[in-house]
Amino acid sequence: MTFKIETNKTKEEILRIILNNTKIQESIFDLQSNGEYFRGSVGEDSFKIQRCIGYRNSFLPVIIGTIQNENEKNVINIEMRLNSFVKGFVIFWLSFVILFCIMTPLIELEIPYRFIPHLILIFGILLFTIPFEIEAKIAREKLEAILK
Repeated sequence: MTFKIETNKTKEEILRIILNNTKIQESIFDLQSNGEYFRGSVGEDSFKIQRCIGYRNSFLPVIIGTIQNENEKNVINIEMRLNSFVKGFVIFWLSFVILFCIMTPLIELEIPYRFIPHLILIFGILLFTIPFEIEAKIAREKLEAILK
C-alpha cells in the first residue's frame, strides 16, 4: 500500500514530529514504549517505523517514508508492507496451497473434497490481507493526523 501526504511543514519539522512520536528501536525484542505511538528509525530524509504496541502482531505494517519537495510543498511518500519474514512465509505457504489446487483435478477425489485446497487458498488470502489492511488504516490515520 502506498500513498502520499502533502504538507506545508518543512522537512525539519516533519522529521521532528516523526522523531517526537517514535521510540528509537534498539532491538527487535524492544516492545515497550514510553508514550510514543511508533517505533523504528528516523534518518535525514526518510524513516522506517511501525506502530508501537505491547505485543507481537505479524500483520503490523512496516511504514517506510521518504520526504521530497514538490512545488513548494513537502510530500511524504509512504509505503506500507508486511514484515519480510511474514511475506516470505505467506509466499511459501500459499505456493504449496496453489500446487495442491493444481494437482486436485489429477487426483481422483469425490467432488466436495476437490474444493478443499481452493477454500484454503481463499482463507489464506483473506487471513493475510484483512488484518494487514486494518492495521494499515490505523497507522495511516495516525500519520495523517500528526503530519497535517
